[in-house]
Amino acid sequence: MQIQTFVSVAQRRILTIEDSLLPLFAPLFAIETHMSMEERTQLASLALTLPERFAACEIGSYLGASTCFIAAAAKLKQGVLHCVDVWDNRAMGIEPPMNTFEEFSRNTSRFSDRIIVHRGEASITAPQVPGNLDLLFLDGDHSHAAVKADLENYVPKLKAGGVLLLHDFTYPEVQQAANEFMANHPLVNGGLNQSLKWFIVPAKN
Repeated sequence: MQIQTFVSVAQRRILTIEDSLLPLFAPLFAIETHMSMEERTQLASLALTLPERFAACEIGSYLGASTCFIAAAAKLKQGVLHCVDVWDNRAMGIEPPMNTFEEFSRNTSRFSDRIIVHRGEASITAPQVPGNLDLLFLDGDHSHAAVKADLENYVPKLKAGGVLLLHDFTYPEVQQAANEFMANHPLVNGGLNQSLKWFIVPAKN
C-alpha cells in the first residue's frame, strides 16, 4: 500500500551571502519548511531592502522558517513582524492536524523581540494588524476564496512602495485570486523566484 507524506531532507548547498550576515542567516536553513532554499534567500534579500524600523506581516507562519528570514532582517533594522496563523495545520493538505505553535515559538525564539503573534484565522485577526506595512507575505490557506480574502483584507494595509509576496504562485487557485484582485487594484510586477512571486504597490496619483 502506498501513502503520501512529507519527510525532512537535509542537503548541503552553496550560499552566497555577505560574510557579516552568515552567522545570523545560515542556521535558519535548518528549520523545516515547504519553501526552497532559493525562495528563502529571496525572501531575506527583499526584507533586507526594507527601511529602518519597517513593519511587515506574514499570513501563514507554520513552523517559523520564513518568519525567521523576515525577523532576522527586522532584528538588523529594528523592525517588527506580525505573524498570523492558526497553528493547527488545518490548511496544510496531507499534513495531519496538530498544534504547531510550540515548535514555531521554539524556532523563532531568537527573534521573539521582533515578532508579534496573532493566533487565529486571517479574516478574523485582520483588524489586529496595523496599516502602513512595508511588506506583506501571503502563504496561508491556498484556496481561491482564502487567498482572495487575504488580498482584500491585508493588501490595503501596505504603504506605497510596499512589497507584496505570494508563495506557491504556481497554484492555479493562488494565481486566479491574485489576477482577480489586481484587476481592480493594479500592482507593479516585482519578480518571480521559483514559486515565490512579488509585486510593488505603486504610488497613488
